[in-house]
Amino acid sequence: MNKTENSRCGFVALIGATNSGKSTLMNTILSTKISITSHKVQTTRNQIKGIKNSGNTQMIFIDTPGIFNPKGKFDKAMVSTAWSAMNDSDAVIFLLDATKGITKTFDVVVEKLKTIKTPIALVLNKVDLIEKDELLKLTTDILKIAPDLFSEVFMISALENDGVEDVITWVKNQMPESPWYFEKDMKTDLPLSLHLAEITREKVYEYLHQELPYSIAVKTDKIEEGKNAITVNQTIYTSEENHKSIILGEKGSKIKVIGTKARQEMSLVFGGKKVNLFLYVKVKENWRETPEFFNDIGLDFKE
Repeated sequence: MNKTENSRCGFVALIGATNSGKSTLMNTILSTKISITSHKVQTTRNQIKGIKNSGNTQMIFIDTPGIFNPKGKFDKAMVSTAWSAMNDSDAVIFLLDATKGITKTFDVVVEKLKTIKTPIALVLNKVDLIEKDELLKLTTDILKIAPDLFSEVFMISALENDGVEDVITWVKNQMPESPWYFEKDMKTDLPLSLHLAEITREKVYEYLHQELPYSIAVKTDKIEEGKNAITVNQTIYTSEENHKSIILGEKGSKIKVIGTKARQEMSLVFGGKKVNLFLYVKVKENWRETPEFFNDIGLDFKE
Protein backbone atom coordinates (compact mmCIF):
# COMPACT_ATOMS: atom_id res chain seq x y z
CA MET A 1 0.00 0.00 0.00
CA ASN A 2 1.10 3.52 -0.71
CA LYS A 3 0.65 5.70 2.36
CA THR A 4 0.37 9.47 1.94
CA GLU A 5 -0.58 12.19 4.42
CA ASN A 6 -4.35 12.24 5.02
CA SER A 7 -4.77 9.85 2.12
CA ARG A 8 -8.13 8.56 0.94
CA CYS A 9 -8.83 5.48 -1.12
CA GLY A 10 -11.81 3.37 -2.09
CA PHE A 11 -13.65 1.31 -4.68
CA VAL A 12 -16.38 2.49 -7.03
CA ALA A 13 -18.62 0.00 -8.85
CA LEU A 14 -20.04 0.91 -12.25
CA ILE A 15 -23.39 -0.89 -12.48
CA GLY A 16 -25.91 -0.90 -15.29
CA ALA A 17 -27.52 -2.74 -18.16
CA THR A 18 -25.52 -3.97 -21.12
CA ASN A 19 -24.42 -1.20 -23.49
CA SER A 20 -25.24 1.58 -21.04
CA GLY A 21 -21.74 3.01 -21.52
CA LYS A 22 -19.90 1.80 -18.42
CA SER A 23 -16.68 0.95 -20.24
CA THR A 24 -16.74 4.23 -22.16
CA LEU A 25 -17.27 6.15 -18.92
CA MET A 26 -14.34 4.45 -17.20
CA ASN A 27 -12.04 5.05 -20.15
CA THR A 28 -13.07 8.71 -20.18
CA ILE A 29 -12.49 9.08 -16.43
CA LEU A 30 -9.02 7.54 -16.72
CA SER A 31 -8.14 9.43 -19.92
CA THR A 32 -6.84 6.13 -21.27
CA LYS A 33 -8.32 2.94 -22.67
CA ILE A 34 -8.62 0.16 -20.10
CA SER A 35 -11.97 -1.46 -20.87
CA ILE A 36 -12.87 -2.62 -24.35
CA THR A 37 -16.01 -1.22 -25.93
CA SER A 38 -18.34 -2.70 -28.52
CA HIS A 39 -21.90 -2.56 -29.77
CA LYS A 40 -22.12 -6.23 -28.79
CA VAL A 41 -24.06 -6.87 -25.61
CA GLN A 42 -22.21 -8.33 -22.62
CA THR A 43 -18.82 -7.23 -23.96
CA THR A 44 -17.36 -6.71 -20.47
CA ARG A 45 -17.11 -10.11 -18.80
CA ASN A 46 -15.21 -9.60 -15.55
CA GLN A 47 -14.30 -6.95 -13.04
CA ILE A 48 -11.82 -4.57 -14.64
CA LYS A 49 -10.28 -2.09 -12.25
CA GLY A 50 -9.17 1.35 -13.41
CA ILE A 51 -7.23 3.60 -11.06
CA LYS A 52 -7.73 7.38 -10.89
CA ASN A 53 -5.62 9.56 -8.59
CA SER A 54 -6.58 13.10 -7.64
CA GLY A 55 -4.66 14.99 -4.97
CA ASN A 56 -4.50 12.80 -1.88
CA THR A 57 -7.30 10.51 -3.15
CA GLN A 58 -7.12 7.28 -5.09
CA MET A 59 -10.34 6.08 -6.71
CA ILE A 60 -10.52 2.51 -7.98
CA PHE A 61 -13.28 2.20 -10.56
CA ILE A 62 -14.64 -1.28 -11.26
CA ASP A 63 -16.13 -1.79 -14.70
CA THR A 64 -18.55 -4.69 -14.37
CA PRO A 65 -20.44 -6.93 -16.80
CA GLY A 66 -23.80 -5.50 -17.80
CA ILE A 67 -26.86 -6.70 -15.94
CA PHE A 68 -29.07 -8.97 -18.05
CA ASN A 69 -31.20 -12.08 -17.64
CA PRO A 70 -28.63 -14.88 -17.22
CA LYS A 71 -29.20 -18.39 -18.53
CA GLY A 72 -26.13 -20.64 -18.58
CA LYS A 73 -23.27 -20.85 -16.07
CA PHE A 74 -21.20 -18.34 -17.99
CA ASP A 75 -23.95 -15.71 -18.01
CA LYS A 76 -24.67 -16.28 -14.32
CA ALA A 77 -20.98 -15.87 -13.47
CA MET A 78 -20.87 -12.51 -15.25
CA VAL A 79 -23.94 -11.13 -13.47
CA SER A 80 -22.68 -12.49 -10.14
CA THR A 81 -19.44 -10.59 -10.72
CA ALA A 82 -21.36 -7.34 -11.13
CA TRP A 83 -23.37 -7.84 -7.94
CA SER A 84 -20.28 -8.71 -5.90
CA ALA A 85 -18.55 -5.53 -7.06
CA MET A 86 -21.54 -3.50 -5.91
CA ASN A 87 -21.56 -5.12 -2.47
CA ASP A 88 -17.83 -4.59 -1.91
CA SER A 89 -17.58 -0.95 -3.00
CA ASP A 90 -17.47 2.35 -1.13
CA ALA A 91 -19.62 4.05 -3.77
CA VAL A 92 -21.83 2.89 -6.64
CA ILE A 93 -22.54 4.53 -9.96
CA PHE A 94 -25.75 3.29 -11.54
CA LEU A 95 -25.39 4.13 -15.22
CA LEU A 96 -28.57 4.37 -17.28
CA ASP A 97 -28.83 4.84 -21.03
CA ALA A 98 -31.18 7.82 -21.21
CA THR A 99 -32.23 6.93 -24.75
CA LYS A 100 -33.66 3.59 -23.56
CA GLY A 101 -35.35 4.91 -20.44
CA ILE A 102 -36.79 2.64 -17.76
CA THR A 103 -36.49 -1.04 -18.69
CA LYS A 104 -36.96 -4.37 -16.90
CA THR A 105 -33.28 -4.28 -16.04
CA PHE A 106 -33.81 -0.97 -14.26
CA ASP A 107 -36.30 -2.57 -11.87
CA VAL A 108 -33.92 -5.46 -11.15
CA VAL A 109 -30.99 -3.17 -10.41
CA VAL A 110 -33.03 -0.83 -8.23
CA GLU A 111 -34.23 -3.72 -6.07
CA LYS A 112 -30.60 -4.82 -5.57
CA LEU A 113 -29.47 -1.28 -4.79
CA LYS A 114 -32.10 -0.99 -2.08
CA THR A 115 -30.28 -3.74 -0.15
CA ILE A 116 -27.02 -1.81 0.29
CA LYS A 117 -26.11 1.24 2.37
CA THR A 118 -23.37 2.46 0.04
CA PRO A 119 -23.79 5.96 -1.47
CA ILE A 120 -25.32 5.62 -4.94
CA ALA A 121 -25.25 8.09 -7.81
CA LEU A 122 -27.68 7.83 -10.70
CA VAL A 123 -25.85 8.77 -13.88
CA LEU A 124 -27.99 9.28 -16.97
CA ASN A 125 -25.75 8.73 -19.97
CA LYS A 126 -26.09 9.72 -23.65
CA VAL A 127 -28.16 12.77 -22.72
CA ASP A 128 -26.93 14.49 -25.88
CA LEU A 129 -29.12 12.07 -27.84
CA ILE A 130 -32.41 12.86 -26.10
CA GLU A 131 -34.66 15.94 -25.96
CA LYS A 132 -34.54 17.95 -22.74
CA ASP A 133 -38.25 17.50 -22.04
CA GLU A 134 -37.91 13.72 -22.35
CA LEU A 135 -34.85 13.77 -20.11
CA LEU A 136 -36.60 15.74 -17.38
CA LYS A 137 -39.62 13.45 -17.52
CA LEU A 138 -37.37 10.38 -17.28
CA THR A 139 -35.58 11.81 -14.27
CA THR A 140 -38.88 12.63 -12.54
CA ASP A 141 -40.25 9.15 -13.21
CA ILE A 142 -37.11 7.50 -11.81
CA LEU A 143 -37.16 9.54 -8.64
CA LYS A 144 -40.81 8.63 -8.13
CA ILE A 145 -40.01 4.94 -8.46
CA ALA A 146 -36.93 5.10 -6.22
CA PRO A 147 -37.25 8.05 -3.86
CA ASP A 148 -34.33 8.65 -1.50
CA LEU A 149 -32.24 5.91 -3.15
CA PHE A 150 -29.76 8.15 -4.96
CA SER A 151 -27.35 10.58 -3.29
CA GLU A 152 -26.94 12.52 -6.53
CA VAL A 153 -28.23 12.53 -10.09
CA PHE A 154 -25.92 13.39 -12.98
CA MET A 155 -26.62 13.90 -16.66
CA ILE A 156 -23.65 13.15 -18.87
CA SER A 157 -22.31 12.08 -22.22
CA ALA A 158 -19.45 9.71 -21.47
CA LEU A 159 -18.42 9.59 -25.12
CA GLU A 160 -18.22 13.38 -25.37
CA ASN A 161 -16.75 13.80 -21.86
CA ASP A 162 -19.58 16.14 -20.96
CA GLY A 163 -20.48 16.26 -17.25
CA VAL A 164 -17.99 13.53 -16.32
CA GLU A 165 -15.87 15.78 -14.12
CA ASP A 166 -18.83 16.35 -11.80
CA VAL A 167 -19.17 12.58 -11.37
CA ILE A 168 -15.47 12.30 -10.50
CA THR A 169 -15.82 15.05 -7.89
CA TRP A 170 -18.75 13.23 -6.27
CA VAL A 171 -16.83 9.96 -6.20
CA LYS A 172 -13.79 11.65 -4.68
CA ASN A 173 -15.91 12.97 -1.83
CA GLN A 174 -17.19 9.45 -1.05
CA MET A 175 -13.76 7.88 -0.61
CA PRO A 176 -12.87 6.89 2.97
CA GLU A 177 -9.60 7.66 4.73
CA SER A 178 -7.21 4.89 3.78
CA PRO A 179 -3.73 4.28 2.41
CA TRP A 180 -3.61 3.90 -1.36
CA TYR A 181 -3.86 0.33 -2.62
CA PHE A 182 -1.87 0.91 -5.81
CA GLU A 183 1.25 2.79 -6.83
CA LYS A 184 0.57 6.26 -8.19
CA ASP A 185 1.63 5.43 -11.77
CA MET A 186 -0.68 2.39 -12.12
CA LYS A 187 -3.75 2.70 -14.35
CA THR A 188 -5.14 -0.83 -13.92
CA ASP A 189 -4.52 -4.12 -12.15
CA LEU A 190 -5.58 -6.09 -15.23
CA PRO A 191 -3.01 -8.85 -15.91
CA LEU A 192 -1.06 -8.25 -19.11
CA SER A 193 -2.15 -11.53 -20.70
CA LEU A 194 -5.81 -10.69 -20.12
CA HIS A 195 -5.36 -7.10 -21.27
CA LEU A 196 -3.91 -8.28 -24.58
CA ALA A 197 -6.65 -10.89 -24.97
CA GLU A 198 -9.29 -8.22 -24.44
CA ILE A 199 -7.73 -6.05 -27.16
CA THR A 200 -8.04 -8.86 -29.69
CA ARG A 201 -11.57 -9.74 -28.59
CA GLU A 202 -12.61 -6.14 -29.13
CA LYS A 203 -11.21 -6.19 -32.68
CA VAL A 204 -13.08 -9.42 -33.44
CA TYR A 205 -16.31 -7.74 -32.39
CA GLU A 206 -15.45 -4.53 -34.23
CA TYR A 207 -14.88 -6.20 -37.60
CA LEU A 208 -17.37 -9.05 -37.32
CA HIS A 209 -20.17 -7.31 -35.44
CA GLN A 210 -22.96 -8.38 -37.77
CA GLU A 211 -21.74 -11.86 -38.60
CA LEU A 212 -20.54 -13.28 -35.29
CA PRO A 213 -22.31 -14.03 -32.00
CA TYR A 214 -20.58 -12.75 -28.89
CA SER A 215 -19.76 -16.26 -27.71
CA ILE A 216 -16.05 -16.28 -28.45
CA ALA A 217 -13.07 -16.30 -26.12
CA VAL A 218 -9.51 -15.14 -26.63
CA LYS A 219 -6.63 -16.66 -24.69
CA THR A 220 -3.08 -15.31 -24.64
CA ASP A 221 -0.84 -18.36 -24.89
CA LYS A 222 2.58 -16.69 -24.88
CA ILE A 223 4.20 -13.28 -24.42
CA GLU A 224 7.88 -13.22 -25.29
CA GLU A 225 10.00 -10.09 -25.18
CA GLY A 226 12.85 -10.01 -27.67
CA LYS A 227 15.52 -7.45 -28.39
CA ASN A 228 13.58 -5.65 -31.11
CA ALA A 229 9.99 -6.83 -30.69
CA ILE A 230 7.39 -8.46 -28.47
CA THR A 231 5.97 -11.76 -29.70
CA VAL A 232 2.39 -12.56 -28.68
CA ASN A 233 0.63 -15.84 -29.45
CA GLN A 234 -3.14 -15.97 -28.97
CA THR A 235 -5.94 -18.42 -29.66
CA ILE A 236 -9.46 -17.34 -30.55
CA TYR A 237 -11.94 -19.99 -29.41
CA THR A 238 -15.40 -20.39 -30.85
CA SER A 239 -18.03 -23.04 -30.30
CA GLU A 240 -19.05 -23.69 -33.91
CA GLU A 241 -17.15 -24.63 -37.06
CA ASN A 242 -18.95 -22.08 -39.25
CA HIS A 243 -17.88 -19.31 -36.86
CA LYS A 244 -14.27 -20.26 -37.48
CA SER A 245 -14.61 -19.60 -41.20
CA ILE A 246 -16.25 -16.26 -40.45
CA ILE A 247 -13.36 -15.20 -38.22
CA LEU A 248 -10.77 -16.29 -40.77
CA GLY A 249 -12.55 -14.72 -43.75
CA GLU A 250 -11.91 -15.52 -47.39
CA LYS A 251 -8.24 -16.47 -47.76
CA GLY A 252 -7.63 -15.20 -44.24
CA SER A 253 -8.74 -11.64 -45.00
CA LYS A 254 -10.68 -11.07 -41.77
CA ILE A 255 -8.13 -12.51 -39.37
CA LYS A 256 -5.46 -10.41 -41.08
CA VAL A 257 -7.35 -7.16 -40.43
CA ILE A 258 -8.13 -8.19 -36.85
CA GLY A 259 -4.49 -9.03 -36.23
CA THR A 260 -3.22 -5.78 -37.74
CA LYS A 261 -5.52 -3.60 -35.64
CA ALA A 262 -4.89 -5.59 -32.44
CA ARG A 263 -1.13 -5.45 -33.00
CA GLN A 264 -1.23 -1.67 -33.39
CA GLU A 265 -3.06 -1.25 -30.08
CA MET A 266 -0.82 -3.74 -28.30
CA SER A 267 2.18 -1.70 -29.41
CA LEU A 268 0.82 1.21 -27.36
CA VAL A 269 0.62 -1.06 -24.31
CA PHE A 270 4.33 -1.78 -24.73
CA GLY A 271 5.30 1.88 -25.12
CA GLY A 272 5.44 1.84 -28.91
CA LYS A 273 7.59 -1.27 -29.21
CA LYS A 274 6.98 -3.50 -32.24
CA VAL A 275 4.61 -6.41 -31.64
CA ASN A 276 4.54 -9.63 -33.65
CA LEU A 277 1.09 -11.11 -33.14
CA PHE A 278 0.20 -14.66 -34.15
CA LEU A 279 -3.48 -15.58 -34.04
CA TYR A 280 -4.96 -19.07 -34.18
CA VAL A 281 -8.64 -19.99 -34.37
CA LYS A 282 -9.90 -23.17 -32.75
CA VAL A 283 -13.33 -24.72 -32.35
CA LYS A 284 -14.13 -25.88 -28.83
CA GLU A 285 -17.72 -26.88 -28.21
CA ASN A 286 -19.31 -25.80 -24.94
CA TRP A 287 -16.31 -23.69 -23.92
CA ARG A 288 -18.75 -21.53 -21.98
CA GLU A 289 -19.26 -24.44 -19.59
CA THR A 290 -15.55 -25.17 -19.10
CA PRO A 291 -13.85 -24.05 -15.83
CA GLU A 292 -10.51 -23.20 -17.50
CA PHE A 293 -12.11 -20.48 -19.60
CA PHE A 294 -13.76 -18.94 -16.56
CA ASN A 295 -10.38 -18.77 -14.84
CA ASP A 296 -8.67 -17.33 -17.90
CA ILE A 297 -10.96 -14.29 -17.92
CA GLY A 298 -11.24 -13.82 -14.17
CA LEU A 299 -14.64 -15.37 -13.50
CA ASP A 300 -15.53 -17.89 -10.81
CA PHE A 301 -16.81 -21.21 -12.06
CA LYS A 302 -19.68 -22.54 -9.98
CA GLU A 303 -21.17 -26.00 -10.32
